[in-house]
Amino acid sequence: MNLCNRVRGFYTLETYRAEKTEDGLREIPGSRSRRAEFENLITDLGLNRLGDRSPASSAYFCYVGSGSSAPAQTDTDMDNFIAVHSVLQSDTRSAQASIDPWYLSTQKVNRFNQGVAAGNLSEVGMGWDSNPSGALFSRALIQDADGNPSSITVLDDEYLDVTYELRIYPNLGDFTGTITIDGVDYNYTARACRANTAAPGAWDFDFPGNNGAYSYAYAGEIGDVSGYPAGTNAGGTPALVTYNYGSLRASVQLTWALNSANFSDGVRSVAL
Repeated sequence: MNLCNRVRGFYTLETYRAEKTEDGLREIPGSRSRRAEFENLITDLGLNRLGDRSPASSAYFCYVGSGSSAPAQTDTDMDNFIAVHSVLQSDTRSAQASIDPWYLSTQKVNRFNQGVAAGNLSEVGMGWDSNPSGALFSRALIQDADGNPSSITVLDDEYLDVTYELRIYPNLGDFTGTITIDGVDYNYTARACRANTAAPGAWDFDFPGNNGAYSYAYAGEIGDVSGYPAGTNAGGTPALVTYNYGSLRASVQLTWALNSANFSDGVRSVAL
């Protein structure tokens, strides 16, 4: 069965100044300025990186540059690369399930120290290597409030914070179909599970991730999009299927031992 979800990414760029104190550096109150906020383009390299189960490390390095060419899904490098930063100031996960559309997000903040990103910047990107060439997960031109390509000037005494937010939008509708097991046709309904929770065992940016860690068969009916299926459960063993580059489809095979999940009324639902 095939389940399809969407992803989007967003950049926020802020500059500020800091001063030395006895306790270390302190941000100067009132110096922080939000310079730009805009959506990005996730490259083919980035989408395949997600499919190849490496989402957590895919957007770890932050790149800035002065290029001006329009972003394209086929981009493999920054247009005019200037600086890179790889030490995360923060990395938080959250879920938005109060209004439509629901989504799960991770927000990574990269902080460029004074002078590192100084100058005129017009492009930004994220990736999984200090060299963006061949490791470019996302790229965008810096935009003004109207969505037009623009640039910002970072002064020598300013810090630059780049926040990258990556969102997964789970499909909250039902997927239905028929599968054949030992010559017998069975109808199925597939539905998002715990779609209001950003955490391992629910929705996370390692899911299906490196191990597809959560896989259980249940004796009860399928639950709603916020919960688990009902009834007694038994854990299975997941095995990732080799990713076919360009397919943009990640597959996992689930196996239960012969003496596992032998419920009196059979298996009625499965959660992955």
